Amino acid sequence: MVHLDDYIVEHLLTQQSLLQPYNKPEKRNLYRWLISRVDSYIERGRSDTILLLGVRGVGKTTLLAQLYFYATSKMPQNHVLYLSLDRLQAFGLNLLEVLEAYKRIVKPEKAIILLDEVQYEEKWDLKLKLLHDEKRFLVVATGSSAIKLKESPDLARRALHRELFPMTFREYHRLKTGDSLPELMPKILELEEVPLAVLDDVVEYVKIGSMPLSLEMGEWEVYERLVTMLDRVIYRDLREVYDFDAETLDKAFNLLYLLANPKGERFSYEKLSKTLGLAKGTIIKLVDALEKAGIVQKIPVHGPISKATRKSPKVKFLTVPIKSALLYRININREGVFASLLEDVIAFYLYLIARERNGRLSYEPSKGAADFVLELENEKIVVEVGLGKEKKGQVERTMERVGAKKGIVVGRKYEVGDRIAFYPWQLFVSAL
Repeated sequence: MVHLDDYIVEHLLTQQSLLQPYNKPEKRNLYRWLISRVDSYIERGRSDTILLLGVRGVGKTTLLAQLYFYATSKMPQNHVLYLSLDRLQAFGLNLLEVLEAYKRIVKPEKAIILLDEVQYEEKWDLKLKLLHDEKRFLVVATGSSAIKLKESPDLARRALHRELFPMTFREYHRLKTGDSLPELMPKILELEEVPLAVLDDVVEYVKIGSMPLSLEMGEWEVYERLVTMLDRVIYRDLREVYDFDAETLDKAFNLLYLLANPKGERFSYEKLSKTLGLAKGTIIKLVDALEKAGIVQKIPVHGPISKATRKSPKVKFLTVPIKSALLYRININREGVFASLLEDVIAFYLYLIARERNGRLSYEPSKGAADFVLELENEKIVVEVGLGKEKKGQVERTMERVGAKKGIVVGRKYEVGDRIAFYPWQLFVSAL
């Protein structure tokens, strides 16, 4: 068995070299907020617990590495401790025992504790609560989005939660080229005219660009990495949400392939149940687990909750490159496949907008309806997505049925009217 003191001493000597490959020069938008918390702790002793959640591959370990090197430039190197809970589990070590040994050996007055993949630690939420209640250290912990369901109310009240989402185009473009683009989405939502600029990397973004892997790998290598990552999500992370058996987890892959199909959003829970040979309740739990893991989002029916529960939601990929990876054997440039990816990108954007502005994203289920209804404060905006769609009939019908005063068609045309605006898809994608 590994002796704790030996482990701590060796780890402190090697953690810098362990983290160096993850210390990428490109910084996600969330990095600025995180270093502000580090500065506040170093300068004023403001201890806190930050829980950083997100799907695998979205850049959580990279952020921790960047924080490590920033913090060690401000304080003694041994006063910053990075621990991978996956690695501790492999050595049969307990987090609290490791931290007690660290405090005894180093005796830091201040320390920044960086914990990666906390879901691998038994009773992780209780242990983070105990660390928080000491009010001595700044703790930044990462984990799968799915662990929110397992978190205790006590920790939920104490920790600051931040979710690291896949990148929007503006963040992707900045990290790739160093150029910052203006945010045009507020003007688009007001149906205003905006400058039209077609950027070379917007097509690549739709296919793979929202995941950081795309910044350093080719398209096909990204697909291979994402498929491998998806295996870990299904066989490890989904177990954090529900106690699925092996057969059900095997069929989770088939479920994702069905949902990735360009016509996949039309599959009701009943049809998915029949196709996969699983009970409807199991399908509902699987989709729910995939949503909690950050892979997909469920878009409910527009209207009251009682109406939404009677009809299956639309299921769109929140992490769109995973959908691309599942379809990579198909010619990705085929218009039907690309259009389907584009619709998921727009759904991802609308999800972020609704989340940021305390709104709601839904769809109107009537035949011939538009794709989405975005509710923000006291207004509703109907959104239709489709390459080559030059007509506004679907948007007008849905606007009338849901009582919306604004409509947007995302396609190829550029024409701004008083109630309905047409925006080229490249412009819409590059606006957020």
